[in-house]
Amino acid sequence: MLRFFTRGVWVLACGVVSCLSLSLEANANGFPPGRIYGVGVNNNIYFVDTVSESITLTGSSLSDGVKANGFASDRARNQVFYFASNGDLGYYDIASDTNGIVATGSVFDITPDFPPEDATYYAGSYWYIAKGSTANNILYQATLTYTGSVPSFSGTPVEYQLTVGGSTSGMMFGDIAVNDITGRLYGSTTPGSGGLFFSLDMTSLIAGTSNPVTVISSANGVGLQLAFSEDYSVLYGQQYIDSGTSTSGQWYTVDAGSGVYSAIAGFITSPGMRDLAGVAAVPEPATCALAGVGVMVCIFWRRRRRPRRRGGIDTHGP
Repeated sequence: MLRFFTRGVWVLACGVVSCLSLSLEANANGFPPGRIYGVGVNNNIYFVDTVSESITLTGSSLSDGVKANGFASDRARNQVFYFASNGDLGYYDIASDTNGIVATGSVFDITPDFPPEDATYYAGSYWYIAKGSTANNILYQATLTYTGSVPSFSGTPVEYQLTVGGSTSGMMFGDIAVNDITGRLYGSTTPGSGGLFFSLDMTSLIAGTSNPVTVISSANGVGLQLAFSEDYSVLYGQQYIDSGTSTSGQWYTVDAGSGVYSAIAGFITSPGMRDLAGVAAVPEPATCALAGVGVMVCIFWRRRRRPRRRGGIDTHGP
């Protein structure tokens, strides 16, 4: 009985080690479990922990001389994407501390005057709403391809015309963010374009036709940068404040059901984040399933190590 108990504890320990190793891999950025990535006006990437209400410089900067915006993250690959002020779509690989260009602005037909300022990553694609000289309410989808860990895009982004109360123009942002669990996109527009907080079912999008959004609240006094916590349980927002000499950011929680913005008292980061993106800090369920494979390997290894009597009889008994 004692031998069976000891063996069971040993196998359980293998499972714990497997889970821990996978958890560490998911935390390839080296930070403890947290919440949000942000990009500042200096193009530096910051790690914002909304639990401890702290901000940490990652120690890396995106390409020099351009204004990074349209921040979005591929949580599985631990990469973030951004539009530069010259219209190029860039990426930054957090684990390897490298950045590169996914595609140039000409591929997206984006001019340096009007780079997108709001974006999200969902289902293998980078999604954005182009700013344009006039807000056209079009959601664009650029499905990425990979060579190893290097992303690229070619072709033409798919267009989805969004409408608000029948109108096909007028939304200025703000930001957009998708809840990967529910498949719903949420957006916040500036007070000048109605101060809207809206949602959209990504699974029902149809190209070449109108796709109405659901307005949850309106006349909000601030437009927010948005990002979900790592488990998608909380939608966070930040109001970007530019005083002319410095920037800061007032943080909020957003009730996705009612559209109420609640300021987090005393939580103001400096510098302010020009845009936000979510971060994967815990292993996904599929990763936990892989940990089970680690347990089975441990069991097999244990069985192989059992000493045997001459003739192949197990000396330990059943």
